[in-house]
Amino acid sequence: MRRKFFALLLWTICLLVTCTASAAATVTDVNWGVDKFNVLRMVVDLTDNTSYNVSVLNERELQIKVAGALDAKVARRGSIKSDLARSFIVDRDRNNVIVRVPMNKKVQRSEVKSFLLKKDASTGRPPRIVVDVSTNKVKNASMKYGATSVRRPVIRPSSTPATPVGNRINFATTGGLKGKRITIDPGHGGSDPGAIGLRGNKEKTSTLLISNYLKQYLSAEGAIVSMTRTTDVDVYGKFASAKNELQARVDVSTRNRADAFVSIHHNANNNRSIGGIATYYYPKSGYDYKLGNAIQKKIAAASKMRNMGTQQANFYVIKRSYIPAVLLEVGFLSNPNEEQKIASTWFQKTIAKAIFDGLKEYFGG
Repeated sequence: MRRKFFALLLWTICLLVTCTASAAATVTDVNWGVDKFNVLRMVVDLTDNTSYNVSVLNERELQIKVAGALDAKVARRGSIKSDLARSFIVDRDRNNVIVRVPMNKKVQRSEVKSFLLKKDASTGRPPRIVVDVSTNKVKNASMKYGATSVRRPVIRPSSTPATPVGNRINFATTGGLKGKRITIDPGHGGSDPGAIGLRGNKEKTSTLLISNYLKQYLSAEGAIVSMTRTTDVDVYGKFASAKNELQARVDVSTRNRADAFVSIHHNANNNRSIGGIATYYYPKSGYDYKLGNAIQKKIAAASKMRNMGTQQANFYVIKRSYIPAVLLEVGFLSNPNEEQKIASTWFQKTIAKAIFDGLKEYFGG
């Protein structure tokens, strides 16, 4: 009898602890994303870890039930750009928050996977519940897929500097180049030479030269330019970890409240016959592809190199930047013909001018 009493007491204590932990958690945001394989992802931001349950009602509605409170700032309704769902609804149910996602087609519970991500102090990301729906998943990655609501932008008047708002940021996308804040990131530098061509040309050298020319063009138009580096140095510090070095570059644009971030690089491949120009973006702000495509068109036309297009990628600096950001791969240093071009002043100025023209088109100048 005594053993049963202590077991019941222990169970009661555990239940109270669980309820207290759950009550302490608050839902602070609900976001969605569609990756390049057309998988729909719902993300629920939290103040603390908590229990949750995922279900599919009548094969037509995804429900995420989270134990905890709801922050008053969380939108009760939101739109989704996916062929699987068009909207989501956030409701309260006693001590729970319920996220409802009506589906455009039947969804099986086996097609839904979920997991809890712990707080990431290095990136400032809170604890969050992630739910992936793979009903419309495709086998091959497609450029036509890829969208997200994470850090939804608030478009500001062109005369107002970009300003952080909580974990979001304001930025301008119109009104011409004058007064726009643009961060230029010359790839590599210092202890990291980047790619090195057969003739010994280093990526870190030519990317800085192109960046300096680009700064001149932008400044002459009235843009406010910040650069992650202006000499041959490591941005974070000598022999820093890759993560620290890359984050230091992102931090430059955040500190300077930039409207756009442009990282300049050269490519390399074991096959020395491969060449071309490509622009990479990560779809997080709603304007990343637009920025990348405007620049890619200009640099491909000006260089007359193979146009490899505007492609989605997961590169750190463009993914972690709060603002529209692109990474340019301007030719292959592994290709002898392109290495010769890359090392020439004519090419460096031509590419810088083309990037400038792309930015000018993007901002509507």
